[in-house]
Amino acid sequence: MEIIVIIRKNKVLYLELGGRAMEIRQIYYVLEIAKQKSFSGAAKALFITQPAISQQVSSLENELQIKLFQRDTHKVILTKEGERFCEYGKKVLEAVDNLTEAFGQGRSDQKMILNIGVFPFYRIAGLARALTFFFSTNPNVLGSMKVVENYKAFEKLKNKVLDFAIIKAIPETIPGYISYDILQEENLCAVMSSKNEYAVKEYIDIQDLGKLPLLTGERNSHLYDYMKNLYESNGLNFNVAFFNTNEAELMLEMMASGTGILLATQSIAEKISGKNAKACVIIPRQKLCTVLAYKKECKLKGLQIAFRNHILHYYQTLQSEEEENLVMQVEGSAADFTEKTDFK
Repeated sequence: MEIIVIIRKNKVLYLELGGRAMEIRQIYYVLEIAKQKSFSGAAKALFITQPAISQQVSSLENELQIKLFQRDTHKVILTKEGERFCEYGKKVLEAVDNLTEAFGQGRSDQKMILNIGVFPFYRIAGLARALTFFFSTNPNVLGSMKVVENYKAFEKLKNKVLDFAIIKAIPETIPGYISYDILQEENLCAVMSSKNEYAVKEYIDIQDLGKLPLLTGERNSHLYDYMKNLYESNGLNFNVAFFNTNEAELMLEMMASGTGILLATQSIAEKISGKNAKACVIIPRQKLCTVLAYKKECKLKGLQIAFRNHILHYYQTLQSEEEENLVMQVEGSAADFTEKTDFK
């Protein structure tokens, strides 16, 4: 059967299925689910959430008016239509690869490379999904990503080892040779074991931080210096229990076991919170920003501009979702109050 592939704004038109449009990423999603035999396994492999991949597959099934998978509580298997889709889906992706190679974009030595530095807890923050989506939809770009602390990020940007760094920082501490976009400004929280005596509170006074052992970055790192300055400027005991936030899993285990507390921005702190951990907003509120940094003298062009716009859009979407959730929470609380209160 002849396969015709048209690529327009990252859309694939697959004429053998009625001329309906689908996104390239949807083909990748279906093939990965078939490989993993699991929606959650595929989501983990692709660094996206399970609801996101489920929504994309449902949208594709509705568009094509077919059922791709049979789902039950134990496994996911392809239907006959799903098997046929995967058969042709592989050919579509192969055709896309051949097309990009024919125009000099298929070989790795001809692709543009973007070197990205990220903050240690980027996975928990959901940043991995945004990065994965950008590179999966831009096959002519190779991505190189590494966890870096701020001082090393600034040095690597200056020496053009990195193109971009997505880091947590106070803007005033960023060197003059670095340009940056503020992606998000958040409250700083103390994250501690749920067994900690302070875990019963929603807030923690900054003076109480000095009474608790701290898990922080390596000596002479930006995070270490930031924490030390925060403690010393408030007359607190800088009681460090462990240095090294690059090992995110280890730090989380140590925090949950009660070895010490972590200081994290609110979005990360809330995702860490659960059965074994509690996040408390520090009072008075301390602000820390997520920024996209790049060397000031380097003029962005082409895919660099596309990457910057993609990250800006991702964080703008996050902020919009947070604002909508806050409105819903406030409206829900008001409704509960009205139902429970008799004004007569």
